[in-house]
Amino acid sequence: MSKPRNYSNRFRLYYLLTLVALCCYDSYISVYLEQYLHMSGFQIGCFISVSMVAGLVIMPLYGAIGDKTGKYRQILMLCTAGTILFSFLLSMQTGFALLIVMGIGFELNRCSILAMADTQTICYCTNSGSPYGSIRCFGSIGWIVGSALCAFLVRKFGLNHVFFRFFMAAMACSLINILFLPRQTIKSAPDSEQPENKEAKSGDIASLLKNGRFLFIILFALMTGGLAEVVTAYASLHMVSTLGAAEYLVSIYSIIGAGPEILFLLLLNKFLLPHLGFRRLFLCSAAAMSIRMLLFAVVPNVPLFFAASCLTFLTTACTTGLNVQYIRQVVPERSIGSAASIYNAVFMGGRALFSLIFGGVYEASGSRTVFWLCFAFAAVAFLMALFVRKIDIVSGGKEHTA
Repeated sequence: MSKPRNYSNRFRLYYLLTLVALCCYDSYISVYLEQYLHMSGFQIGCFISVSMVAGLVIMPLYGAIGDKTGKYRQILMLCTAGTILFSFLLSMQTGFALLIVMGIGFELNRCSILAMADTQTICYCTNSGSPYGSIRCFGSIGWIVGSALCAFLVRKFGLNHVFFRFFMAAMACSLINILFLPRQTIKSAPDSEQPENKEAKSGDIASLLKNGRFLFIILFALMTGGLAEVVTAYASLHMVSTLGAAEYLVSIYSIIGAGPEILFLLLLNKFLLPHLGFRRLFLCSAAAMSIRMLLFAVVPNVPLFFAASCLTFLTTACTTGLNVQYIRQVVPERSIGSAASIYNAVFMGGRALFSLIFGGVYEASGSRTVFWLCFAFAAVAFLMALFVRKIDIVSGGKEHTA
């Protein structure tokens, strides 16, 4: 087996293990807080949003350090180890104040895990020619595997006994795998392959914040992928508290949403992106989010809720597989770590704000109102993708789609 193939498999294993863990946490944290710690909707929103805001300060710093030193793998190891430590401390808390403190420590470490991993993977794919989508799709497989395992374990032992133990075990396996990932440096692409726009000439953070295409993808991601991640918590609460579903069915919801994402990511680089381009795929992402939120707001039972969940993959696949590749096209390669960190920091900040707002809305008006608000944001994202001209990557009169 060739060396690039061996390294590709190591990256695939990393995403598999990491998303197994994150699936458990993201899918069940709100249910755990409400059902076992008896928190209100506003308290849940505060916990999620305050811990996320803390990560905003340090995430761009991680990216800048990575760009300066090239030590993406070491930063990834440090963040993963910190995540395991603070998840253990978080599991011991029952009071709201200490829960917030430990949640901040947890998110300070967790916030940069996927940003650093995506940066390192993009470096590897650039240097080796391996397709990014075929590696990143193993995150979706991990999400499905994690959902299935969580469903089995929660049904057999109960959420309170499984939640943090499962998360820490999966993250520990991911940490061991990081030791075997290659060290990566970015090969600069030839000038002919770089996007011919003035916004991509300078590599500092100030120039990134003046880059129209970079700002577009940040705003678009907030109103699609950011909403999709936040709404996962309220979809879980909606199923259990409003529709009366059993707790283990939360995992079935996750599997339904993630299953088709695997095929989408496998086809992304070889077929979908070359034939459809970025704009059409962005439109599909926003349209799927809009329709799903509309259906979530009106369906009366669990089977129909599951049917609406089938649209989840379009939004999440574009967020994980398409947005990072778009960023790579529109920013200087020497600043890819800073760009990924800024993107994830703003993404997390938007998620924090949405979580805080939706926590109050959930407590005051219920989960269906949350879904209506998400529908409105997703509709705005669709209009952005439809009318904003800055989306296209043009060089020599042709749009770059990969």
